[in-house]
Amino acid sequence: MSATDNKALSRRYFETVSKDDLSIFNEVFDDSFVSHDPAVPDTISSVEEAKHHFASLLQAFPDMKYRIIDQVADENSIVTYWSAHATHTGSYYGIPPTGKEFTITGMNLWRIANGKVVEGWVSRDDLGMMRQLGLVSM
Repeated sequence: MSATDNKALSRRYFETVSKDDLSIFNEVFDDSFVSHDPAVPDTISSVEEAKHHFASLLQAFPDMKYRIIDQVADENSIVTYWSAHATHTGSYYGIPPTGKEFTITGMNLWRIANGKVVEGWVSRDDLGMMRQLGLVSM
């Protein structure tokens, strides 16, 4: 795929999940997709596991909305720099709802083969989120 195609794939993903629509997962991610996310206790090693993980995020943050800030791509990869805004109204990895809002930034790096994401890395401001939710202080 071209860099332009990879940017469009990423943009379609973020726009769709911001509408609480997980149907995009099978279109975007390969069945054997592997995610490297330091905040997730277990390795995500399939599109179904990725979908399940994101569904649990939506349970904790049902109003989560993404905004793409920038993208850099080539024919095999895409980096998307984004911001997310949400309200913590459900349990998040055992943390009871705080009812507080947060806004964070993060980046996803995706490796793409045959038109689908086969591997991904994410880096986001989890400490900033915890601070805004009142769970840690500095």
